[in-house]
Amino acid sequence: MYWVRKGIIGGSPIPYTEDELDEWKREGVKRILILPEEWEIEEAWGSMDYYFSLLREKGFEFLHEPIPDGYAPTFDQFLRIYEWLKKGYANLVHCVGGIGRTGTIIAGYLMFEEDLDSGEAIEEVRNYRPGAVQTYEQQLFLLQLEKMKEKWRTIL
Repeated sequence: MYWVRKGIIGGSPIPYTEDELDEWKREGVKRILILPEEWEIEEAWGSMDYYFSLLREKGFEFLHEPIPDGYAPTFDQFLRIYEWLKKGYANLVHCVGGIGRTGTIIAGYLMFEEDLDSGEAIEEVRNYRPGAVQTYEQQLFLLQLEKMKEKWRTIL
């Protein structure tokens, strides 16, 4: 896992063991945004319900907002995610690899929270996770988000 803003927001690949969940706890993670689709979680954990039950058992708050691999969220989905992330600290975002979908969400979060443009936000996330924001679609989403940011700020 990696913190982009220590104690506020970070990213990670999907965990494959309970030891990794315990490590997140030791790192101070309290809330987890889960981006993989159900089948991706099942490949790692056998069952989505089992994974979620472990997160609950370990005291994590979590939100599942599936985004297909290589894609970006919808704008409505991003707004739901952003609102959820703003409600707490020690947020960990994860997809499968912790690079594309995760990097896109964290970059979007930084754009809103720190008033970065899309290029600055991508560069900042890549300082902590090289290669973050992997696809043209993810970059395009952040460019469009930049254009819509001021309009949305008035309603957020």
